[in-house]
Amino acid sequence: MVELVLILLGARLVRRKWWLVGFAGAAWCGLGLFFFVNALVDEFRMRPIYFAIPLAIDGALCLVGAFGSVGGVRLLRLGKAAVLTALCALILLHPWKGGMIVGFLVGTFLIADGLWRGASAYVVRPAGWRRACIFAAVEVVFGIWSYIPWPTNWEGEVGADIGTLLVVSGFGACIVAMRLRRLGPADPVAKVLTRGWPDEPDAPEEGVSDDGAEPSSSGSVVVHVWTPTGQLVSIRRSVSRYVAAFDEQGRVSTGHAALEGPQVYISHYPAVEIDRSRADFHKTLRATHDNDVPGIFQPSYAAERADWCAWTLQVRIDGLNTKALARFWSAYRRDTTYNLTDRNCSVAVARALDAGLDGLFAEAARSPAFLPRLLLVPELWVAGFMRERAASMAWTPGLALDYARALSHLVELPRRLARGSQPRPEATAR
Repeated sequence: MVELVLILLGARLVRRKWWLVGFAGAAWCGLGLFFFVNALVDEFRMRPIYFAIPLAIDGALCLVGAFGSVGGVRLLRLGKAAVLTALCALILLHPWKGGMIVGFLVGTFLIADGLWRGASAYVVRPAGWRRACIFAAVEVVFGIWSYIPWPTNWEGEVGADIGTLLVVSGFGACIVAMRLRRLGPADPVAKVLTRGWPDEPDAPEEGVSDDGAEPSSSGSVVVHVWTPTGQLVSIRRSVSRYVAAFDEQGRVSTGHAALEGPQVYISHYPAVEIDRSRADFHKTLRATHDNDVPGIFQPSYAAERADWCAWTLQVRIDGLNTKALARFWSAYRRDTTYNLTDRNCSVAVARALDAGLDGLFAEAARSPAFLPRLLLVPELWVAGFMRERAASMAWTPGLALDYARALSHLVELPRRLARGSQPRPEATAR
């Protein structure tokens, strides 16, 4: 989520203020350590009400925001408000039982998340997968610890869990700050935050100043998604939505994603159809160079529809920097290499969106109240969650679809705050 906020703020702002990210991360770590140590000391332990107050405020804001929303956004905000309200009730009404239940919930989440991350890293084998497996194992250990009443008999469980989460997120922010120090004068923020970002010419393009500023060209793009299920028979709904579906002959469909914008069509496809039989599919999933194949770039949606079929779902995103998006695509298409999990159609779409998002909120961020309001927007957390899942596994059409849906509402935040307008419908489906 931190990475997405930095992308929205833009390279021009972040390049000069990278040290603030590191300072905030260190302060966040310090606050987490304070909560963690405080939870272990009986004499100085903070009362649970101090943790419930911010949760109650966030829940109330989500509830108020839900009445001004429509469709899936309203359900998302109502769901978040319900969860936060339930946690507040547990903490306030039954402090001991609340701490135990919170410990079980956090432990279950950490164990499930750690197992998912570890299994995904082991199967896909992206760069740094061994380090990812180690972090996943540590996460599982913390999850198991949340089930154990020692050392506070769950009386300090709320503070210990919150402190742990703050330390982890603060440490991640410090690592991001160190990466931002290497940001070039004309590079987007995503280049130092995303593995495999295409290299661009050292000299800035015409119209780009030495500090990385370039005249923006605001426009709309449409993300086309062909879901892996379609008319196929899926074995599990979650797997078929985010990974693949198997047809009756045992062939695998992973779906497809493309992006259409002004004078640009982004669609990366293998030049020769990859053998995706059920027996060898686990080998094909590995993001290793032996799975690299030549790729092609489809010229237009009309050509793609004539060659295959029409899109299943479609998401429109307004206000992106189309010049930055076209600049990214120009650099990306110099290499035609296609890899099913490391350099595929969804990777191209997601990174193009990141390029178009760079600096989108730079002007709005001049208001001191904007960033706190941004952090309370559920779509920001959803989009950040999609990015984390893709980083631990791979970008798939399902993840790209949900990422685009969240962004379609998120990019309208400055206009909604200024005009008080309601968001439009989130997606179009056939």
